[in-house]
Amino acid sequence: MNPLDLAQVMPYLLIAQKTFFVLCAVLYFVFSVVVVKQVTTMSKNIRDKFNSILIGFSYLHLVFAAGLILLTYFGL
Repeated sequence: MNPLDLAQVMPYLLIAQKTFFVLCAVLYFVFSVVVVKQVTTMSKNIRDKFNSILIGFSYLHLVFAAGLILLTYFGL
């Protein structure tokens, strides 16, 4: 066996790549949860007519982050 045989190493590299991207997507999801928490806390302290729009966009961001996890898990 040649130590540089790419055909034998490739499955392990693909698993490592998929694991890396899924972990990054999960980290991004955690970031979006923090964004939702900060926006809702800000909306409680600062009254404005755009608060509901900001909260809506933060939850939409959270949904897209959850979709990113699914895309990276099933798409790669």
